Amino acid sequence: MTLLDDMTQNAPLAAPAPAGSIAGATRAAYRAVIFDWDGTLLDSTHHIVGALIGACRDLGLREPTREQAGWVIGLSLQSALYQLVPELRADQADAFAERYKAHFMHLLDDMHLFDGQAQLLRDLHAQGVVLAVATGKSRRGLDTSIDRLGLQGLFQATRTVDEARGKPDPDMLEQLLAELDLSPGSALMVGDTTHDVLMAKAAGIDSLAVSYGAHRASLLESAQPTALVGTVPGMQAWIRARVA
Repeated sequence: MTLLDDMTQNAPLAAPAPAGSIAGATRAAYRAVIFDWDGTLLDSTHHIVGALIGACRDLGLREPTREQAGWVIGLSLQSALYQLVPELRADQADAFAERYKAHFMHLLDDMHLFDGQAQLLRDLHAQGVVLAVATGKSRRGLDTSIDRLGLQGLFQATRTVDEARGKPDPDMLEQLLAELDLSPGSALMVGDTTHDVLMAKAAGIDSLAVSYGAHRASLLESAQPTALVGTVPGMQAWIRARVA
C-alpha cells in the first residue's frame, strides 16, 4: 500500500557542486536510471502531507508536523502509520483510510510531474538509457499514474510495494537489477528521501538525492548519498551529464 493512492482503491561533470551539496558521482556514466515516484518525478509531496495531517485531525489524533509527515513518504503504509501515529489503534485504521481518502481525492485531478520531468524521461529513453521505477506506491497506483500522465512505454521495469519489500530494504532494486540484467555499478537511484538513499546503499547502487521533495537537504546529507541537488533543473542537468 502507499500513502498516496492505496487508501483509496544541472551541471557538466567538471562543474563544482552547488553550495551545501555533496560532490558529484565518481562513475563516468550510468546505463540505467531508477527513479522514485512521489516527490521525485511527481509533484505530490504537499498533497500527501496535507492529507496525512488532515486525517489525524479528523480522528482527534496528535497532528504531526509537516516535516514529520513528509519523513514517512516512500514507506509502505503499515510502516508509515507505525512511525507517524503509533497511537493509532487497529480498529481506527479503516477510519483513517477513509479520512485520508477524503482529503486527497482532489489529487487525482491535479496529478502532474515537476516541470521538465516528462521531457527528461523521453530524452533519456530516446538516448537508449534504461529507465525504471522503485516506489512505495501500489501497483494499481503507479500504473494509474503512468497512464494518466501519458508515460506508457518509457520504463523498462517497475517495482512497487506489492511486489517487493518496502524501502529502505534493497529488495526492489535487487529485483530490478536482476530483471534488467544490470550490475549495481551501472545504475543510478534517484529519490527525495533517506529511504531511497539507504535502499540504494544497501543494494550497492549510486544515489542522487533531491531536496525539492519530502526530505530536507540536511536529512538527506545524513544518509550520505553519492550526490545531492536542490532543484529540479539541477537534477535534470546532473543526470544528463552522467548517462551513457
